Amino acid sequence: PSRGSWALCIPYEMDNETQSAYPDFIIIRKDPVLSYVMDILEPHDPTRKDNLGKAKGFARYATEEPRVGRIQLIRQGKDAAGKIRFKRLDLAKGATRDKVLKAQNNDELDHIFETDGFFS
Repeated sequence: PSRGSWALCIPYEMDNETQSAYPDFIIIRKDPVLSYVMDILEPHDPTRKDNLGKAKGFARYATEEPRVGRIQLIRQGKDAAGKIRFKRLDLAKGATRDKVLKAQNNDELDHIFETDGFFS
């Protein structure tokens, strides 16, 4: 069950209060150096009020946790041909993470998705 006492909880700020985010998908992989790494995949509706707060929380987590392989926010979007696909923003990448941490509003986060996001 989600939100169990054993679940991975990533704190984030919204309206000057600390909230809890529970990633939708966690994939654990073997790693020759760290013994394991985890990929965190978080689909999220861009119209929700908590978008920027969660994005920043996940970015901070990626900064602090060395065993993160990928930490991706995922949105549905249209590619150049107009086909609906899933666009990913990988917060394991330092440059992308820094942009998210500096963002001041959801419009800026949307712009980061446009410039740094990729379709899989």
